[in-house]
Amino acid sequence: MKKIVYLFTLSVLIVCLGACTGGSKKDTTSKTPSSDTSKVSGDMSEKEYFDTLISKIDKVTTDNYKSDEYLFYDYKTILRDPKKYFSLKVRINNLKIIQISDKDKYTKMLANTPNGDLYMLFIETKRLETKLLETDNITINGRYLLSYEYTTTSGSENSVPLIYIDGYLLLDK
Repeated sequence: MKKIVYLFTLSVLIVCLGACTGGSKKDTTSKTPSSDTSKVSGDMSEKEYFDTLISKIDKVTTDNYKSDEYLFYDYKTILRDPKKYFSLKVRINNLKIIQISDKDKYTKMLANTPNGDLYMLFIETKRLETKLLETDNITINGRYLLSYEYTTTSGSENSVPLIYIDGYLLLDK
């Protein structure tokens, strides 16, 4: 049975990856949130910003968490119409953490898929059961909130999906 589930998951992942086109990997220095789906003041701290976003979605607990509700979605489809997909439950497999910041209340991670799609992820630091490190590979179940804009080390602007993590699995230790 495990082989069937594994093969099914692998085939779905291959189909999803085939439908997506690759992007380029970019390093970051500073990040500033976008207001594509949420009106947030530029003077707001990142902690307050994340608190505001989380207050707009239903809280997921161990009692109401259902892994099968999280599905695969095309990267570009979500970025093209961020307001339409606010709070959408998504599953992203085999993310490699590029950069991690675990200050204050939230741990924030820039991660990419094997085909180069970048995501900004965040989770409450106290909810992390395992310390995550750069280069770790994870699978996440989370909710898309909006597009997140940041400045790369080369000075260019980049916009990536911002995902609130409901659950994660560390793939390699």
